[in-house]
Amino acid sequence: MEDREIRGRASRLRELCFAVVATAIFFWQLRHPFVRLAWDPANELLGFGLALALPWFADVPLFRLGGRWARAAAMFCAVPLLLYSGVAVLGMMMMGFAYKDGHDLSFDQFSETPWNGSSVRLYRTNGGATTDFGVVIRQERKLFLRILLVRNLDSFYHCESLELATTASGVRLQDAKVNCRAFSDEYRDYQLKPFVYF
Repeated sequence: MEDREIRGRASRLRELCFAVVATAIFFWQLRHPFVRLAWDPANELLGFGLALALPWFADVPLFRLGGRWARAAAMFCAVPLLLYSGVAVLGMMMMGFAYKDGHDLSFDQFSETPWNGSSVRLYRTNGGATTDFGVVIRQERKLFLRILLVRNLDSFYHCESLELATTASGVRLQDAKVNCRAFSDEYRDYQLKPFVYF
């Protein structure tokens, strides 16, 4: 009986560790994306679903560990999680209006250059009336189906557009139309790797 109880606790502890690690990876992925879906609405729906569910998946195994302290810690964590869930749902409702014809208007791709089996894409960021445009440069490579391996190369705020040209070792970024106040160089070269990270 004690053996089964010890194995059960060890299993629940593994579940808790897995849920905490998965949550940490997910929130790291929000800030520094490395895997994305090619279709923007599916990407957002999956992201909001995981943002809502993963913290709760970390709290449930903590409660299931048993014992007064574990259950008290789980109940203590549930209060901020409820507030967090409300903010996540509110954010999802507000972001639902930023799409047109399946494209994210706040993160709109406006240029693409193929390079050695991957693509370098320029995205224009638009935070609304109180912010200026920005430009994000990403290297993306299709892994399988519609899943992309992604690497952020650079970003510029107070910038409307830039131009890309391929070089032997990567891409060259330049501002021929002077639409980017944040880009002061004549050009900037980026050395790329064929499989994005290696």
